[in-house]
Amino acid sequence: MTNDGDRRGRWGPYAIAAGLLAVAVAGNLAAALDRQLRAGEPVSPQVPLVDEISSALVWLALAPLIARAFAALRPPRAPLPAAIALHVVLASIASLVHYGLTRLLRIPAYLAMGLDQRLDLSWDGYLADLYRDVLTYLLLGLVCWGAGALLAARAKARETPAPAPDVLEVRDGAQTRYLPVGEILWAEAAGNYVELNVAGGRKVLMRATLANLAQRLEAAGFLRVHRSRLVNMTAVAAVENLPAGDAVLVLSDGGRVTASRRYRPSLALALAKRAAA
Repeated sequence: MTNDGDRRGRWGPYAIAAGLLAVAVAGNLAAALDRQLRAGEPVSPQVPLVDEISSALVWLALAPLIARAFAALRPPRAPLPAAIALHVVLASIASLVHYGLTRLLRIPAYLAMGLDQRLDLSWDGYLADLYRDVLTYLLLGLVCWGAGALLAARAKARETPAPAPDVLEVRDGAQTRYLPVGEILWAEAAGNYVELNVAGGRKVLMRATLANLAQRLEAAGFLRVHRSRLVNMTAVAAVENLPAGDAVLVLSDGGRVTASRRYRPSLALALAKRAAA
């Protein structure tokens, strides 16, 4: 998997969690303002906004630990009754941490607004938030662990090489031709088409992009050697180096294809693998 794929797999679940928490902040803030209006109080979004943002930040910090707990305690790694009991304990601990840290985070904000900045901690306050916190723990755990497992599965599927095709389906109007892949020596982009250069001097037009064709034929030993050219490496008989860093590939039928300097590293690697085999 590429570095981009690694980053998506690592941070993707937490980005989803951050999005859900942002939606929760907006919803809870709207509900708080609505309660103020219904009570005939002046609308003041500062305090509920500080409360909701501090809560979301603490949950976001706890999300990686919660995801690890869900990954470690999932069946069959842990028996279901034991997993449930441990999650109850961990959810209670997470709720306690959330309760304490949110109050600490709110002190400087309240102080800046000229409000009472005492650390208001109580057992009753913790219990009042416990039910909602347990639900948040479960939601974050399922989202982070589930999204992480899904992204990992997709990455693994991308890493699994597709089987090399034996025949390439080429559609030409109402006619469909089945071209043996081994007969294709090289291909070149031609607008919305790709021109396939086949053994025997034949040329076949195929409606496709070169990038798509390169992906389909990678397992069959084809390599991108130029922005607009793709070569069957089994057909390369010789390589002629050019002064500017480019190269000319001499094919088995005597044809010559220019490889650009940009693709020389991948070309060298492919030739080394071929020689080793």
